Amino acid sequence: MKMTIVTDVHGNVLGAIQGHNLTEKKDGVEATVSFAPGHATHMIEVDDDLTTVDDVDEFQQRLRRHLQKHQQP
Repeated sequence: MKMTIVTDVHGNVLGAIQGHNLTEKKDGVEATVSFAPGHATHMIEVDDDLTTVDDVDEFQQRLRRHLQKHQQP
């Protein structure tokens, strides 16, 4: 599954958005998700079952693991 992970200037995970599209247009209204300067977005593939994780700590840990894999050379 595609997911966009957002990190701050220190690399801390701030959140995640399912998919890679940060803009949505519907019925003539367009909305865009944007982040403060210094924040980074990482568009990566994650496990499909990540959407079923109810525990916040587990969700954050799994996001960090995927992000670390993505950032390896």
